Amino acid sequence: MFDSSGLMAGVFELEENDYRYLLVNPAAADFYGLQPEDMVGRSGRDLGVSEAHIGLRLATLRRCWASGETLTREYPFDHNRRTAWFLGTFSPIPGPSPRVSFVLVDITERKHAQLEAERQQARLDLALRAGGLGLWEFDIERDVIHWDQRTRELFGVEPDAPIDYASYAARLDENDASEIRTRLEAALRGEDGGRYSVVHRAVGRDGLTRWVRGGAQVLFSPDGRATHVLGTVQDVTEEMESHRKQALMVAELNHRVKNNLATVQSIAAQTARRATGLQQFTVDFEGRLLALARTHDVLTQNAWSGAELSVLLERELSAYQGRVRISGPRADLAAGQAVAMALIVHELSTNASKYGALSGPNGYVEVTWSVAGGRLSFCWSEHSGPTVAPPAQRGFGSRLIEKLAQGDLDGSSEATYAASGLVFRLDAPLQT
Repeated sequence: MFDSSGLMAGVFELEENDYRYLLVNPAAADFYGLQPEDMVGRSGRDLGVSEAHIGLRLATLRRCWASGETLTREYPFDHNRRTAWFLGTFSPIPGPSPRVSFVLVDITERKHAQLEAERQQARLDLALRAGGLGLWEFDIERDVIHWDQRTRELFGVEPDAPIDYASYAARLDENDASEIRTRLEAALRGEDGGRYSVVHRAVGRDGLTRWVRGGAQVLFSPDGRATHVLGTVQDVTEEMESHRKQALMVAELNHRVKNNLATVQSIAAQTARRATGLQQFTVDFEGRLLALARTHDVLTQNAWSGAELSVLLERELSAYQGRVRISGPRADLAAGQAVAMALIVHELSTNASKYGALSGPNGYVEVTWSVAGGRLSFCWSEHSGPTVAPPAQRGFGSRLIEKLAQGDLDGSSEATYAASGLVFRLDAPLQT
C-alpha cells in the first residue's frame, strides 16, 4: 500500500544522540538517492543530515515514544541543497527498544502555494492599510454581507454581528440610500461590466456621519445570473471636508475680490475728486492701494482666516520706525476687519505725516488698544507735533474712516483735535 501510494514510510530506532533507520520503503529511500537496503542500519549523520535537523527530529521522536501517542507535525527539511516540506505522522512501536514508525507526505507544492498566498495576503493587507481600505462581499442569494474588521469599524458594526442588505442600508444617510440602490441595481443588470462606485454618507454607532467612497464589482454565474458583489470602502471624510472648505474659500475669495474691486473703485473716484492734480492723485491713490496690498500679504500668510492687530500695525507703520509706539494685548481680527483697520491706520498715518505729529522732527504717535468683553478699544494719539484744529471741510480720508468704522467694523469712532495733537478712538466688536 505504501509503495503504490508514493508515501514515505519506515521505522526509526532511537539512539542517544541520533536515530537509525530499521525499515524504509522505496519512496523514502529515493529522497536520499538510495535503495531501501542501502538505508537500513544508517543513522541521520551517516546520511549527511545536519545537526539542527537531527536535534529537531530526535525531540519529536522522543516525545512520541515517551507519551505513547501518535504525533503529527509539519516541517521543512533541507538535504543536498534540496528543500522540501513534509507532513509527518509518528507512532510509537511497543517493545523494549525505543522504536517509532513514520509516514511522511511531501507537501512541498502545497506549502509553496500556501506561502505565496500568505505573501500575497500580506501585500494586500499592507496595500489596504496604506490606502485605508476595507473589504466586503455580498452574497446576493443568501442576503449575507461579509465585512472585514476595517469596514465594520467604519460603519460601527460589532465584530460578530450578522449583516444583511437591510442592516447595511440602515447605516446609510437617508439622502444617499436611493442613489446607492439605483447604482447597485444597474450593476446587477450588467451595466458597465457590473462595476459601480459611489461616494456617500454613513452613520456609525457613535452617531457621527462619515463620508465613504465605495467601489464594487458584481460577479456573474455562467448563465449570466448575478451571484456576488465584491467591493472596497474608504473613509474620505477628511477629503470631503477639505473640498467643502476649498469651495467655501473660493466663494469667499470671489466675494472679497468683488468687494476689493468696489473698494478700489471708490478710493479711485474719491481720490480723483479731491486731488488738485495728477501727481497728487497718483501719490494718494498708490498709498491707499499699497495699504490694501500690505494687508493682503498678512491675510494670505494666514490663509485669509484673519490677522493679528499688532502684526498688521507693524506692517502698515514700518516706515515710521521709532516714531510710532505700539502697545496692546493680542487681538485677532477677521479678514474684513483687518482690511478696514489697515485702511484706517493708513489714513491716520498719512494725515499725521502731512499735517500732524509725523510731519515734524520731534513728533511721535502712541497706538494703544485693549480687549474686553469681545470688543476692541483702539486709540491713536499724536504728540509733540504742530498745533492742530478741526478741518474746515471734511476730506475723503475722514469720510472713509467713518464709513469703515461704522460699516465694515460695525463700531463707532471719534476724532478729537487736542492741543497736544490728534486723538482718534475706535470701539468695535471683535468678529469670530
